Amino acid sequence: MNEKHSWWQLSQKTADILWIILIALLPITSMPVIARLLGSDTVAAPSILVVFLMAVVWFVPYILRRGRMVKESVPLLVFVTIALASTILANFYIIPAYKDVPYLSNSIEAFITLLIGVVFFLLTSSYLQDEKKALLTLKVLNWSGMVMLLWTGFQVVAWHGFGHYPGWMFDLQGLISSRVLYRQRVNGLALEPSWFAHQLNMVYLPIWLAATIKGVSAYKKRLGFLTMENILLAAGVGALLLTLSRVGLLAFVLMFTYLFIKLHAFLVQKVTAALQKRKKDGSSLQKKRVATLISIVFIFLYLLVIAAGLYLFSKVDPRMASLFDFSVGKDNPLLAYFNELSFGERVVYWLAGWDVFTEHPILGVGLGNAGFYFPKAITPYGWNLIEVRRLAYRTSILLNVKSLWARLLAETGLVGFAIFGGWLYSLGRKFVKRAEIRKNMTGLFALSGIFVLCALLAEGFSIDSFAMPYMWIALGFAAADLDLPYGRKEG
Repeated sequence: MNEKHSWWQLSQKTADILWIILIALLPITSMPVIARLLGSDTVAAPSILVVFLMAVVWFVPYILRRGRMVKESVPLLVFVTIALASTILANFYIIPAYKDVPYLSNSIEAFITLLIGVVFFLLTSSYLQDEKKALLTLKVLNWSGMVMLLWTGFQVVAWHGFGHYPGWMFDLQGLISSRVLYRQRVNGLALEPSWFAHQLNMVYLPIWLAATIKGVSAYKKRLGFLTMENILLAAGVGALLLTLSRVGLLAFVLMFTYLFIKLHAFLVQKVTAALQKRKKDGSSLQKKRVATLISIVFIFLYLLVIAAGLYLFSKVDPRMASLFDFSVGKDNPLLAYFNELSFGERVVYWLAGWDVFTEHPILGVGLGNAGFYFPKAITPYGWNLIEVRRLAYRTSILLNVKSLWARLLAETGLVGFAIFGGWLYSLGRKFVKRAEIRKNMTGLFALSGIFVLCALLAEGFSIDSFAMPYMWIALGFAAADLDLPYGRKEG
């Protein structure tokens, strides 16, 4: 018994070290050394190797010792089962051949990427069991985020200040990323600007925003009234704007949806109460009418602000210059409009994924198989686009859906999409309930979880890989049952 106990203590201490390394390495998405090791030229985050080691050293023994997972793990595991069943059943379909790409190995690889993401969520939500670990996690996130933003600052100064990047910056970026630096856009330590925006929106900005709203900081020292999280939030928002990622910016706006809804209800209530004081006599029907009218006025003001923001964005980003130039006279006007916005290819891929779903609506075509159906599913207009033709005719890669939501529909059908959506809904209910808790890590992570879910609505139209750890680990933070005794369920 003593040997088992001492071995378990060693396992926990090792896990503590690996956890710090895991969080510290999150800003890096595609390290060349890891890419060669994993055989992937895109998602090759070193955190994937660390989470694998942590799963072997700590998570598997934890489960064998009957360690408790959060109850929201159940619908996620059901989704994994459905995805596996869909992939197995796909072998009974006549899958179109595509450039000698082996569909079996492709499906296995796709399922492994799903398992990677699921392990990130299960391990994160199981490991964070007390406020002390959560506070340490916030500290490491702050420091890793600071390094990431400092490197982003170097990119801003080099390009916008001197008009070029020095050689040493290319060399350093080449060590930590499979791609180099971008003109006019920042990409931090990530593979590309949109991935940088994704990791900001999924992990860093939600936590820093939640810490700012809650008034929580990992440190006692402050710069006047500012906390470290306040400063990092401001710098992070600036970095997000400089990525020029349109989906990333939309995701950040959606983060405030929850706050705007609460603020809107508060403002309507206050204004209605102030008006009713002047007019003491009034029926409940009149009060409802006043509240409705005030609500409409506020909504109109919100729409004006949104319109002004879109107009400003159309003047700043050359890709958005034709934002207000929609013409119904063109052939396929909607796709032509998106193409003018340099967004046509993505919409074509989404529509192709939707077409695959309509042909196989129940369980889809199995993980990793949607691309085999693309030559038939792509709209005629899509073949006019240069990128679509280049990828289809001049590369050997399998086309992908470019959207998590369209991929879920195409590859797991209505059943998989509904279960995955149910899992997110169960998390949302938990986060809303816990977000009311004031000034502790449980309330902070829960509020950040709400922001993550709101941002995911947009980010799901940009990222389609299950192996990207940021969504999984951020939801794991928020779902963790902090300070609940072993085996006890939340009441």
